[in-house]
Amino acid sequence: MGPRIRVGICAWADPALIEAGTFYPRKSMTAEARLRFYAGVFDVVEVNSSYYAIPDIRNTVRWVERTPPAFLFHVKAYSLLTGHHPRPETLPAELTALLPRRPRQTRRGEIDSSSFPPEAIDRAFDLMRTAVRPIAEAGKLGYVLFQLAPWVHFEAGRLEYLASLRNRLPGWTIAVEFRHRSWLPDHAAETLRALRDAGLAHVIVDGPEGHAVPRVTTVTAPTAVFRIHGRNAQGWLRQLRGEEPAVREKYDYLYSEGELRELLPEIDGVGAEAEEVFISFNNNNRDYPVRNALMLKRLLGQPTPSQGATGDLFA
Repeated sequence: MGPRIRVGICAWADPALIEAGTFYPRKSMTAEARLRFYAGVFDVVEVNSSYYAIPDIRNTVRWVERTPPAFLFHVKAYSLLTGHHPRPETLPAELTALLPRRPRQTRRGEIDSSSFPPEAIDRAFDLMRTAVRPIAEAGKLGYVLFQLAPWVHFEAGRLEYLASLRNRLPGWTIAVEFRHRSWLPDHAAETLRALRDAGLAHVIVDGPEGHAVPRVTTVTAPTAVFRIHGRNAQGWLRQLRGEEPAVREKYDYLYSEGELRELLPEIDGVGAEAEEVFISFNNNNRDYPVRNALMLKRLLGQPTPSQGATGDLFA
C-alpha cells in the first residue's frame, strides 16, 4: 500500500496565523476550540512551543484529550538540548539549581549553553520525557525534532551526542535537522551514516538555495521527514548576518503550486524507501503554512475540506 504520508504545519497557535483571520473561524477562540478545529482539518501538527519551554504535563494531557484517536503530535526538543541558549525565564527550577553561581550569558541575556553541566542536560531529558509521555502513551507521538542550532558544527563530540539520543528517549522516533553546512554538504557521507547507524531520521530541508543546508533526500530511518521553511533568501541572510529577524520576517514565503509540484518526485522517491513520511510546513507568516499544506494535500490526492467556515481558504 505504500507509506502513509501526513501533511501538517508547525505551530497551530502561531500568532501570525491567528491574526490572518482566514483559517480559524474566530480570532478569539479558546485554546481548546482552536486545537479541535485544527484537528478537524489536519491529522498531524508540530509543537513549536516546546522549544521555548518544556511543556507542562497538564497541557500535553489536554492536547491528547482534545484531538481524535489517530491524530499525531511532533514535538520540538527544548532549546538547551539542541545547542541553543535558553532564556532564563524558561528554565525549570531543577536546571537553574545546577547552574554555576554566575553563568555565562549571551548578549541577548540568554544563558550560554556551555554553562550547563552534563547533569543539567540529563535532567532536561528527564523533564522532556515526563512532559511528552502522555502523548506517547496515547499513541499520538510522531517524531521528536532535534533542530540543531545554526552554530552547531560537525565534530566528533556532536556525533556522540546524536548517537546517545535513542537511549535518552527510548522507543520514540527522533528526527534531526542540521542548519550548518559543515554537516551538509561538507560531511554528508559521515553525517548520514551516523544517523543511519543510530536509527535517527534525517530531516529533509527546503529553504532558500545557497543559504539553507541543501535538500538531501536520503532516508536514514523508517520515518522520513520533510520540513518546508519557505525560500525567503533575504530573511535568512538577515539572520546569517547576526541580525534578529522575527519569525514571520524570516519565513515570509508562500509557495506556488508549481514549486510544490516540483517536490512531488522527491516525496515519491523518499516514500518508496520509508514506512511513513511526514511533511511539516514552517513558512510561518500569515496563513501561508495552512495554504501550502492544503495545496500539497490536494497535489498528493489527499482529501481536504471542501468548504471552510472562514471563506475561500479551503476552496
